[in-house]
Amino acid sequence: MEDNKTLEFFEEEQDIGEEAIVEYDITTSPRDLTPANIVDMIDSGIIEIPLFQRNYVWDIKKASKLVESLILGLPVPELFFYTEGDDNNTYKIIDGQQRFLSIYFFVKGRFPKNTSSRFMIRKGINEGAALEELLPDNRIFQDFTLNLSDDSANSSRYHGEKFLTLDKDTQIKFRLRRFLRTVVVRQNKPDDNSSSMFEIFNRLNTGGTPLNAQEIRASLYYCNFYKMLVRLNNQDNWRALLGKPTQDLHSNDIELILRSIALLHESETYTPKMVKFLNDFSQKTKKFNDEYIDYIEHLFDSFIGACSKLGDKAFFRNNRFSKTLFESVFVAAATPSFADKKLITSKIDPTSFEHLKNDEEFVSYLLSGSSSRDNIKGRIKRAKEVLRLHEENCNA
Repeated sequence: MEDNKTLEFFEEEQDIGEEAIVEYDITTSPRDLTPANIVDMIDSGIIEIPLFQRNYVWDIKKASKLVESLILGLPVPELFFYTEGDDNNTYKIIDGQQRFLSIYFFVKGRFPKNTSSRFMIRKGINEGAALEELLPDNRIFQDFTLNLSDDSANSSRYHGEKFLTLDKDTQIKFRLRRFLRTVVVRQNKPDDNSSSMFEIFNRLNTGGTPLNAQEIRASLYYCNFYKMLVRLNNQDNWRALLGKPTQDLHSNDIELILRSIALLHESETYTPKMVKFLNDFSQKTKKFNDEYIDYIEHLFDSFIGACSKLGDKAFFRNNRFSKTLFESVFVAAATPSFADKKLITSKIDPTSFEHLKNDEEFVSYLLSGSSSRDNIKGRIKRAKEVLRLHEENCNA
């Protein structure tokens, strides 16, 4: 249901472009982990759980089924880790985050209460809290009681159990004698990026809740720049402009901010596909220093201020938020300030904005609904020609 709401909220775009064929040299090595290993590795930070990038989305029934399978000694799908270069000390989860966390939550005896609590988990971790530190918070977590009812008289005998209510033999068997096969992946060549990891993410996803491109991106390229994207996405003025008070479970709103900032930097050299363009830009952001990231954050915020005279749902077309309209206006309005490394100190003229929305040439680019090079360069160029800013302080 959430996915359908997201698709209905944002105007769709066709990502057009040729797929580059790349051959990879990859090393894989199998490892078997017990639930006790998993809990220890998460708490110690050896496994990087990307909760700050992607929410935990399984419900308690799905998590309970996984736990029951392990208790009964049934096999579960293998999990995939990724480690960079010669670093064998930390691992990112490529495939299996929901399973890892379900096991962790069960052993810890706590489970996220609802959708809003999952955003609170992400927010807490993004602010520097360890997952274990959040578990006692009753606003976020409830007790993890196995929900294995099938609405019949044949419910599992483990229905209603918690980890600590299991008999000692079952607890020991679950923690120490049940094994999950994991595969550790390392990219050897090309050695200048982690592009194979995106392909592996995109092709695996065996857990039943497929990652979208931005969720994969956030797992691979998470850095201080990505922390900044999350901060921007949490801001009330951005949520108000977006017209969507609650954050998107699958980070489509964060991807929109990323797209806009990436096109501000590289619209003149943009080549499709958009997915690859955003991957390549995200790779570069890992080298951005804190001072530059701080500037970009304030620049984006100053753009939101520059939109204050545009009215409610200014960026909607046909009752859906237009990503292409937003990013075109953002790049057009921000480019002069960005060129001088300053903030936007004027407000967008509502009349010129309406002219742009109804401009025949500009609308033709929007209606094409594609991310082709000509389309993106054409609509940004037209936005720069039509849009005007009032010379007044944005904070007025």
